[in-house]
Amino acid sequence: MKILKIILIISVILHLPINGMSADDTTAAAEKTYIGTVKSAQTSGKYTYLQLDVEGKEVWVATMPEYLKVNVSPGDKVEYMGGTTMINFESKAMGKTFDTILFITRIHALNKEMPSDDFHKKAPVKTDPVTAPKAGDIEKAAGGKTISELFVNSEKLKDQEITLRAKVMKVSKNVIKKNWITFQDGTGASPDDKLTATTTENITPGDIIVVKGTIRTNVNIGAGYNYKILLEDFKTVK
Repeated sequence: MKILKIILIISVILHLPINGMSADDTTAAAEKTYIGTVKSAQTSGKYTYLQLDVEGKEVWVATMPEYLKVNVSPGDKVEYMGGTTMINFESKAMGKTFDTILFITRIHALNKEMPSDDFHKKAPVKTDPVTAPKAGDIEKAAGGKTISELFVNSEKLKDQEITLRAKVMKVSKNVIKKNWITFQDGTGASPDDKLTATTTENITPGDIIVVKGTIRTNVNIGAGYNYKILLEDFKTVK
């Protein structure tokens, strides 16, 4: 169960590839919205498994109830996008090995009213996406580095403290006891135009801030997730 939770949580952070799925595949999947008809639905432990008919094809997806928000039954329709594909995944809770299953966080039932109980009132609320900065939009911090420079010189900067001015693109709170931030500053080419960082501070999406933290390289946090570079335990600079 802990591995499944890590997969779902981290997919919120960056939609990183796992188990043979390329970064291009993940990006492409995130760009399209799918509608599926529920053939079966089962909640086992903390997760809900849905067997869907999507454009005439059988698709298995798994999510947490707080993302789905409502109970669904055969015949109901759900809309989803993005996610992380797992190959030959064994679910002990279901007693089944899936040839392919998609773990998703962005999913909702169509034409279903959300219950008004306390659990669903606390369900995650969608926020407007943050517009990515363009080249030249953000001035480089005095004595600092750009995201492009961090990737190009990652080995030289390993374990060093650096300063960065960048825009907060995404915030995922309380993941493995830290807040995970995605930064962009208008430099670098995909996928090296986004920097993942960790902090214990409360950070607001859309803000442009100056931070100071330590660069780590080739970081493996489990569940198949590896970071070429990670800005660790940063602090904002006033």
